[in-house]
Amino acid sequence: MAKRNGFFRLQIEEDGVYIQLNPPIEGGDAITISDVMDYLNAVKISDYDINALNRILSNLQEPITVKLTDSVCSAIHERAKVQIAADRMSATIRLYPPSNQGKLFNKKDILEELTHVGIKFGVIDRIVDVLATTPLFCHDVVIAKGKPVKEGTDARIEYHFDTQPLSKPKLNEDGTVDFHQLNIFTKVEKDQLLATLIPEVPGEEGMDVLGNRVVPHKIRKAVLKCGKNIRMSDDRLQMFSEVDGDVKLEGDTVFVSDSYTVAADVDTSTGDIIYEGNVIVNGNVRTGFSIRAKGDIQVKGVVEGANLYAGGNIVLSRGIQGMNRGRLEAKGDIITKFIESANVKAGGNVRSGSILHSNVEAGDTILCEGKKSFVIGGNLNALNLIDVKTMGNQMGTITNVKLGVDLSVLEQLRAMEQEFEKNTETIDKCTQILVLFKKRLESGQKIPPDKVAVIQAAGNDKRRLEERQEELKQLIETSKEQIEANARGRLRISDMIYPGVRILIANSMYVVKDELKYCQFLLKNGEIVVDSY
Repeated sequence: MAKRNGFFRLQIEEDGVYIQLNPPIEGGDAITISDVMDYLNAVKISDYDINALNRILSNLQEPITVKLTDSVCSAIHERAKVQIAADRMSATIRLYPPSNQGKLFNKKDILEELTHVGIKFGVIDRIVDVLATTPLFCHDVVIAKGKPVKEGTDARIEYHFDTQPLSKPKLNEDGTVDFHQLNIFTKVEKDQLLATLIPEVPGEEGMDVLGNRVVPHKIRKAVLKCGKNIRMSDDRLQMFSEVDGDVKLEGDTVFVSDSYTVAADVDTSTGDIIYEGNVIVNGNVRTGFSIRAKGDIQVKGVVEGANLYAGGNIVLSRGIQGMNRGRLEAKGDIITKFIESANVKAGGNVRSGSILHSNVEAGDTILCEGKKSFVIGGNLNALNLIDVKTMGNQMGTITNVKLGVDLSVLEQLRAMEQEFEKNTETIDKCTQILVLFKKRLESGQKIPPDKVAVIQAAGNDKRRLEERQEELKQLIETSKEQIEANARGRLRISDMIYPGVRILIANSMYVVKDELKYCQFLLKNGEIVVDSY
């Protein structure tokens, strides 16, 4: 015998209304008191003994007919309860049998029930036909399905060269850093393939059962972007170098250029240098002069009180003695042996052997590397990490450190966590109410009619809040990921930090008052803490 849920049917006689109760077969679902109560409420029958009815249902083994009320009502036709899924991509129908002399649904009646709740798309005609001829009572049947959306794929670009050629400086056996062994240029040959564009694939719209369009996520388009000395294929899906030279990626644009080399110093013999590509200086850059390059700048000597601006990276084989007027500014990374009395700003990372009385800003990380590396005085500002061997000195020289975090995301997280905690308390209260009344029913106690609404409200609130809790879990997780990405900023000390160092992470300030070794400073629960290295 096939599996079948338990079901009930009303029998209307001259002396009142009866209910026929049928137990499940072969493991089907039993009749629930809440299902019966909802049905009787819908057909406006309320003067029955809910406690007695619940006791009978709890021990239902064989079909039984029970009198509900002495009141008499007219015949009740077959009824339906249609439920639409939260994502509106499916709908179920639950049929309840008619009373004696009541009418069964035909196909038109079922379709009208679906229309009444707004279902306009995806009705499964085969299921409607079956239910109209062989109804299945007290059983949830999927009767409509939406058309799932088909997501597209973003366009992407494959680059056929090293887009980050600037490697970490070589660390010598004695702990010093070799800033001479650097290669910041990527060589290319004429006709070399530089990049390939894989076009986007558009998605396809779906539709929910209410007839609403379900739009796929917006896909990201892309185009190959390039500067001079590059040619595109006819379909604009590939790019090739037109010359032998150096290639680099700046943002989303590929540049190929020759390098301009200064044989000796940048001084009165050369004047200021402005160049579209890369600039290599074999000597020094003297005070008062400047270099502006759309590519990289490499200086093998010393930069004095000069200004260097690079669209790519800046590499100084020795360093900068800025005399409080020198400036290095690069959209990429800056690598130098030392920084003294200078202003330095990098879109990416700053790597230096030592930093003395300077203002240094990095879009990502500041690394002070080497056996005798140190930072004394000035201001350091990085988004994610400042990694230093020694910071400050025994003289208590003021050294300011700043690391970034998005406080707005942190505030949103705290608000959601408070809401989650409050909802949990309310859910617990609703659960207690439902459990209490269930125990009363099981023990045979009578539930006053005015408490039925309390039970239903508790059940509705519990379901609503549980759905909200699932939403909050996802939102909290997303916020934590954002905060982890933004608040991971930290100061790491691999040897010693001295009093006089002031650390600011987000809006939290920490002033170092004692000498500390092998430690790191990071943000936890909105406060800066000292942790082991």
